[in-house]
Amino acid sequence: MATPGFPLPLRNALAELALAAGEDDDAAAALGWLAAPADAPPPAAAARLAAVHLIDPGGRALLPVHAPHAAAVAAHASRALRAAAAFRRGPAGVDIVRACRVAAALWNERLFFEVHEVLEAVWKTAAGATRQALQGVIQIAVAYHHLMHGNRRGARSLLVEGRSRLASVPATTLPALDVAALLAATAPWEAALARHETPADEPPPLALAAPMPRGRA
Repeated sequence: MATPGFPLPLRNALAELALAAGEDDDAAAALGWLAAPADAPPPAAAARLAAVHLIDPGGRALLPVHAPHAAAVAAHASRALRAAAAFRRGPAGVDIVRACRVAAALWNERLFFEVHEVLEAVWKTAAGATRQALQGVIQIAVAYHHLMHGNRRGARSLLVEGRSRLASVPATTLPALDVAALLAATAPWEAALARHETPADEPPPLALAAPMPRGRA
């Protein structure tokens, strides 16, 4: 499961495109070119790629500093495109609901750093149980990010703390997400990490909550 991480400038540039692609066609086109860079990127995509310093203005290839990571960038961009497509298939929602829907789409493509970024933006202004629940999901996402890069010790502490935060608030605190399912699915991971083991399974999905039947509050 462990893989090398991207250098920070590359990681942040890819995250910026991934977070925008759910609603921004130019960002999605930029990711599409990164996923399969056969020819020069379309002009709008090229402008986005240059803005995040992945290519030179008017360039036709990744900057030399990023070129050694081209294969990993292509795989990452493909996952980000699938996440954007998943988000676009449903109602966007607003504020925290929208952020949770984006987070679920990114999580299910194992883009855990991006999950942190999108949820942190709404966590900063949240309060009470909502803030606690958001921080719990963020910490669990970062735990899986650490696991993907071989940091089992850091992953364990974050997973324990994140699950504890989520368990301390009602499961309906984040109505867009199935928090109960996330707690159940991550319990075996916490137990395995406590035994100094890393499960061979893929990280569990982050499911959206089932819509509440009409007429019920």
